[in-house]
Amino acid sequence: MTTSENEKKEKDRQQAEKRLQAGFTAYNDGKLDQATEAFGDAEVRFRLSGDFKQAGDCRAMIADIQEQNNALEQAVNSYQRALKHYQEADRPLLMASSALSMGHIERRLAHLDRAQDAYQNAQQIYRKQQNSKGLGNVELALGHIELQRANMSYATEHYQDAIRYFKEANETTNEADASRSLADIQRLRRQFNEAETAYKRALEIYQRTGDNYGIVDAQVGLGRIYIDQERLDEATAVLADALNLAGLIEYELGQADANLGLAEINFIQSQVDQALIAAQSALQTYTNQHNALGTASAGRVLGEINLRRGQLSYSSSIMERSLRTFQATAYRLGQAETTVGLGLVQYRRGFLNRASKTLEDGLKQAHALDNPIVENRALLGLAHVHKQQGELSKAKNIFTDAHDLAEKTDSTIGIPALAAAKIGLARLAILSGDMKGAESHLEAAEAATTNNVQARQLLPEILAVRAQLRLAEGDFTEAEALYSSAHNQAEALQQPEVAVESLLGQAQARLSRGELESALNTFYETGRQFQLLENTDGDGLAVLGVAQVHIGQQQWDEALENCEAALVRFKQTDDQTNEADALLTRGLTYRSQEELDNALNDFEQALRHYHQQRRPLGVADTRFARGSIFLLRKDFERARDEQSKAIIQVERVMNSINAPQRWGTFLRQYAEQYAGTAVTDLRQHNDTQARTLLQNFVHIAGAKEVTAYLQAYEEAIPVGGDELSAEDIQINTDLVKRLALLRRSL
Repeated sequence: MTTSENEKKEKDRQQAEKRLQAGFTAYNDGKLDQATEAFGDAEVRFRLSGDFKQAGDCRAMIADIQEQNNALEQAVNSYQRALKHYQEADRPLLMASSALSMGHIERRLAHLDRAQDAYQNAQQIYRKQQNSKGLGNVELALGHIELQRANMSYATEHYQDAIRYFKEANETTNEADASRSLADIQRLRRQFNEAETAYKRALEIYQRTGDNYGIVDAQVGLGRIYIDQERLDEATAVLADALNLAGLIEYELGQADANLGLAEINFIQSQVDQALIAAQSALQTYTNQHNALGTASAGRVLGEINLRRGQLSYSSSIMERSLRTFQATAYRLGQAETTVGLGLVQYRRGFLNRASKTLEDGLKQAHALDNPIVENRALLGLAHVHKQQGELSKAKNIFTDAHDLAEKTDSTIGIPALAAAKIGLARLAILSGDMKGAESHLEAAEAATTNNVQARQLLPEILAVRAQLRLAEGDFTEAEALYSSAHNQAEALQQPEVAVESLLGQAQARLSRGELESALNTFYETGRQFQLLENTDGDGLAVLGVAQVHIGQQQWDEALENCEAALVRFKQTDDQTNEADALLTRGLTYRSQEELDNALNDFEQALRHYHQQRRPLGVADTRFARGSIFLLRKDFERARDEQSKAIIQVERVMNSINAPQRWGTFLRQYAEQYAGTAVTDLRQHNDTQARTLLQNFVHIAGAKEVTAYLQAYEEAIPVGGDELSAEDIQINTDLVKRLALLRRSL
């Protein structure tokens, strides 16, 4: 090489050094565009001067800047160029370092196979160089990939190998990082004692070495364990310490992690407003830091919070965004949780077909991941979907599956799921006319709440379902009192869905007691609250209640209009259970307007629903209503057939009531129908049968109500007038006498 060439080469090198220094100065001042330009210029000059090591350093710095700017594909390309420069310079350890960095970015891009290839490339180099620290870093990274894929066993092996390599290299801080990652796996597997020991060991190392970032991460890990174990006071204390320290050292991701943990604690404790603030803070930080997994995790928690608050549209949109992010990053654990959460939102919005598919998908994912918490949530959600669709037997089987799964899991997560399954089974038992079974399920659910924080959140719902049971049994006063208690407790625990459901129950109890004006106002208020919660189905129930009040007020047109409005809402939400009730109510309205064919058509549809759903009291109410029309048409044989079938259903349900002293209360609801059946018997001159029927009724329920209805029938039967023939007058006069005789005999 000539002297002039050497001089030029040296001049290029000197200029490259200046540009390199300028790049570092701009980088330290936060002027990243200027730094990139300077490093790029320096790279070219170093390469021309033959200094490939320095050229690689410059390109690696550019990759670092591109990663900070979230230009991840460009960063991968830059690390590839840096690796080639280091290869030219014969710097194998720097080659391995570039491959490792490239793998980290590929992992962020969810290119897990490409990331794995990059890590294994680095691993081969480190093995040749017998570099234990490098091998430990590779094993740690490979463990993160397997965790992302939800391959827990493989992840555990990689983390254990990383710990071994770091011990060989005497790298205590890195060993602590690997121990903390292994503890994450142990926590997910609910091996809490082992995980707590590992986190505490890592925390001790971080404290000894003064690694404040590691301290925050270890404290967050401990907090997560304590949340899972319901050691909420300890979790709050350790996460608050992590939040404070992260603030002092300006560790923003650490602050976000701590805030998200505190949000979950607040949510468990029903401090929903505080949970919302903490989760929103975490989401904002993760978003600012371009942390995709953090953003998705915070979005999922926010989705759950807004589901609880009744903000269903927002909850749905943020759940969908989180799910897309988890799918893009191939993070299967987050996918399962978010899929089930989204399915529950879809159920609440009344999109039952979509909800069913989403929950089925989430159930499969959770089962494959051996995640009983998410699996149980999916099962409970599916059971509610099938209940609303009128598939009560299928719903019962799924609730039973959820109960059985809960019994097999540890108490912290098993007991709340068991209690929720029992509540669901109690609701179904009421619809199925199994009052004893409903009482038993509720007692089991209540017992499960004794020593479990999350199960205690179900107490308002248990009260509401017990009120529903009393309402079905005819004890309207106790039902209203229970609904009132449930409403107050639900409001205190910030459970708006249960609170408004309980308000609806209070309105139904008042309607059953004949307090029409009070019931009407309460139904209107219930409808407004359901609308605020975006609950179309609940709004339909409130509108149906208004229709039932209008029937009591003999406002037939208004009743019919509200029945139609309720049916529209139930069809929107595929609620075939409540659609049957709406059809029955509309049929009763038509009957009152003497549109008997329309009434019979509605009763036929309602009866078909009730039979499919195996709801005996619905069957009884519909058959009694059909019987009354046949009685009006003097088709006494068909009327008595319908009434007999209805009575069989009523008395079967009565016998299922646990306490015989409640039988009378229950049966008094049907006094009018029993009186009508007796009239049918008298019309057919079966006076003895009528007397036996009513004496049996009076023996259980007393004579007051049924004799009042018999007297009303007596007074309503015409015994004179130009419209009647002499034969009709004779028949009616005889019937009135026999009715009076029957009434007095009771």
